[in-house]
Amino acid sequence: MSRSRSRIRSTACLVALAVLTACSNATGSLLPEQIILEHRAVWEAQGLTSYSYTYEFWAFNRLAGQPLQLEVRADTVRSVMVVASGEVVDPRYFPTINSLFERALAAARDGSLTTVTFDGERGYPTSIGYADIPDALSSQRASALQPLP
Repeated sequence: MSRSRSRIRSTACLVALAVLTACSNATGSLLPEQIILEHRAVWEAQGLTSYSYTYEFWAFNRLAGQPLQLEVRADTVRSVMVVASGEVVDPRYFPTINSLFERALAAARDGSLTTVTFDGERGYPTSIGYADIPDALSSQRASALQPLP
């Protein structure tokens, strides 16, 4: 069963990479940077500055690979909780959705972006993959975004 999931995940990554490669060709197709900017416009049009979402990242860090619940108020991460344990973590080091867009754009510009996918309704990045650099951030995921009052 896990072999099947691994194969599906690998196929999805290859498809995403192929899409990014196709989007950056010389035939006039959209470049990855343009695709990110279009999705950011969808996100910004909603005017959400207070929301919660589940964040995961992969890097050399004790919190890597664990779902974290982030609460954002006035476009600033105000709280972070490890979903599995309820541990509260210092929010200063965690990204807002706007920060995820900035990270994706920076990676697209410097050539280290390998994949990026977006939420179909709200437009925010749901997965960002980076070229492998030892001990560095290799990917990030955002999901289950909920607006807050």
